Amino acid sequence: MLRRPVHDVRMGDKRRNWTREETLEALALYLRTPFGRLHERNPDIIRLAERLGRTPGAVTLKACNFAALDESLPRKGMAHASRIDREVWETFRHDPEILLPVFARQTGMEEPTPGLAEDAATPLRPAPETTERIAPVRQRLGQTFFRRMVLAAWAGRCPLTGVNDARLLNASHIVAWKDDPANRLNPRNGICLNTLHDRAFDRHLITFDEDMRLVIAPDVPDDARRVLEQVDSLRLSMPERFRPDPALLDAHRRRFHQRLRAAT
Repeated sequence: MLRRPVHDVRMGDKRRNWTREETLEALALYLRTPFGRLHERNPDIIRLAERLGRTPGAVTLKACNFAALDESLPRKGMAHASRIDREVWETFRHDPEILLPVFARQTGMEEPTPGLAEDAATPLRPAPETTERIAPVRQRLGQTFFRRMVLAAWAGRCPLTGVNDARLLNASHIVAWKDDPANRLNPRNGICLNTLHDRAFDRHLITFDEDMRLVIAPDVPDDARRVLEQVDSLRLSMPERFRPDPALLDAHRRRFHQRLRAAT
């Protein structure tokens, strides 16, 4: 079992605690990395360690601390996460957007900034056209972050068909992006599905019952039904972390039945 790192050692015997900012970096890395790649040989972990001035092993252990705080995990990580780990985890749970600048920095994606206060020529409030530009860029960043979290949680594999080519996989929102802003970046609001089942799930042509079995709407034509039934298992296997939220799945089922009633 991994032991929780309280300190890291670099440059002789100098010891320093993890800061909040460094812990946010470790959390962002944890969220976008499958369990099987959370090791000190991972290039992403090596790059972050170099930037933080820490060892790859220390960064790996710090990232793995967060497994102890995920109540949806079928198995637990280390039993004693630190106070700062818990504070950062709770911040993420209530405001996932806090990690968008960190994710942008780690992945090289653009994080929009309205301007710098040091620039006297820059208005304190961005012009309307600037705000309009920032919104879609930030949305794209958020959707990419959500996708990386969901695909990492499901080990980059569709649980119905076994498809493991990322080009053929989507991070399916259980409750749509537009319908529930509070859960837009909640990884428990996501399922990794192949593109066909993702489209059917998004259109409420399929759903999953309380036992996580695939349910196909009765108004789906027979030919399409046969294709949708070509799966390795009719029951949705659970991910490595961030199991789907039962309340959100129940909301999807309600929308599924509402669509059927409206169609009759």
